[in-house]
Amino acid sequence: MTPRTLCWGDLRVPWIAPWSDEYGARSRIIARQGPAGPCVGYADEVPHADRHTGVLWQRAGVRPGGGKPDFAGVHVLRQRKAMTRLLCQVCGTSTMGRPDGRTLFVVRSTSGEPMHEGERTTAPPIHETCARQAIQDCPHLRGTWTAALVTVTWAWGVAGIMYDRDTLKPLPGPEEDGGGLEHVAYDDSERIRWIIAARDVVSLRGIEPVDIDSVPAP
Repeated sequence: MTPRTLCWGDLRVPWIAPWSDEYGARSRIIARQGPAGPCVGYADEVPHADRHTGVLWQRAGVRPGGGKPDFAGVHVLRQRKAMTRLLCQVCGTSTMGRPDGRTLFVVRSTSGEPMHEGERTTAPPIHETCARQAIQDCPHLRGTWTAALVTVTWAWGVAGIMYDRDTLKPLPGPEEDGGGLEHVAYDDSERIRWIIAARDVVSLRGIEPVDIDSVPAP
């Protein structure tokens, strides 16, 4: 089913943007025993709903269009769905189907450097027309973006909040990350047990840096 296009005034709201009615109450954090050992968990955890590939995820309501949009935020479940299914972050439809089999990614680049082989990102793919809109409307990308056509997206890990195994208090994230999120690889079996994920992280392979205006049409 094609996602419904939502607007706020004259602005189109990106599909992965959260709405105020989707923010829920905080869940009580506990330590529990998992398959690989002790791990962070929810007191009322529902494994098939709260975990993905064994990793605990932040909870979020699903009410797109409810309340006000948060243009600076990212809905945790829609971001994950966009990454795993290669859906456009702006319109929510598939980015697959190009004759060359590649996918367009646009990411923030304050240094102006192009994407490099193996670069990791939490930004889902995007269509060419949607990318032009995002560059114009998104404050995070305005004047600070770089784009590339990508052959392979490799599931690398997650980004989220790390918790202290003894106190169960959240640990401060890196200052250079706008959301203060720690990035942890799936094969880091020790640390990934103590993170509550908020973003999927992929590694990009087969990169060809491009200018948005010169990207060949699919």
